[in-house]
Amino acid sequence: LCAVRYTGVAGAPFRQEQHQRTLPPGQEETVTMTVAYAEYGPHVGDQDALKLTVAGAVAETGQVVAKELRVRLHTPELTLTLLAPAVVGEEVPVQVVFQNPLPEALSGAVLRMEGAGLSCPKPYAM
Repeated sequence: LCAVRYTGVAGAPFRQEQHQRTLPPGQEETVTMTVAYAEYGPHVGDQDALKLTVAGAVAETGQVVAKELRVRLHTPELTLTLLAPAVVGEEVPVQVVFQNPLPEALSGAVLRMEGAGLSCPKPYAM
């Protein structure tokens, strides 16, 4: 398991597991791997994905099968609500809701508001 930058460049693997199984003919088996945020969080940025590469080898024949899966990490949504009717030339209050999905506190977050009629982006420290 490794992080993949938005450019497609993969980082160094941060987790590896190896499993050996004997599988009877016609049978299937599921192997589950749970990855906590505490484990992958330090390796990913805001536009990164996780890449899971799985390879299997058949001991009797030497045949190798491999599969790769990219998991895009979703960013939380911002909810915007107008608190009064929007009238041209007048200010309108807007409520912005952001819920922190992480198991740790966010610090240093800044919300920057831009839009038609605003002379410059207005930062709001959270």
